[in-house]
Amino acid sequence: MFPKTVIVKKTVEDQKAVSTDILGVSKNLGQGQTDRGQDFVHGMKNVQANDPWNAARCIHGEPTEKAIQPDHDLGRSTKPNCRNLVRKPEDAHRSFGLPTIRNDIPFKDKRSVADFQNYGDEPEAVDLLFPSNYSELGITEEDFRKPRPRQEIEIMFRSVGYEYKIGKFNAMYNRAKEIGEA
Repeated sequence: MFPKTVIVKKTVEDQKAVSTDILGVSKNLGQGQTDRGQDFVHGMKNVQANDPWNAARCIHGEPTEKAIQPDHDLGRSTKPNCRNLVRKPEDAHRSFGLPTIRNDIPFKDKRSVADFQNYGDEPEAVDLLFPSNYSELGITEEDFRKPRPRQEIEIMFRSVGYEYKIGKFNAMYNRAKEIGEA
């Protein structure tokens, strides 16, 4: 009637308790923790209820007016012999350095993966965070806006199973062209 009782070593049961996860129970790390009951809470009780210091105040602190002022060398080079000193009066309003987006370098048709130069064709941050539905297929938003010849559009319609008479297709094409130009 009843299953046969099997007696095993305690070390085997201890190994099972440490190596398996039981749903709804914290993991036994094998450090001899005893059952503390349902009401046990980890952490330390806040004995100083009137203490104004909390997590936000620890992060922000209590800066003085001087501490929140910008640094005196903000926007200036502090490295010796690399300062942007103006030597001629006509360079007083000159911008030093190179632009982030390089319009002065010709765009390459085939770029190397190792080419770190930004030619101004990089995607915006919003496009990286929220890509278009068709980006996995290699279709960009510009592909939808690019005007296409009438024959190419007719071939596209036929390939997806829509075939129209020439008069109806021309009317649809002309109407779409009007909407696109508006």
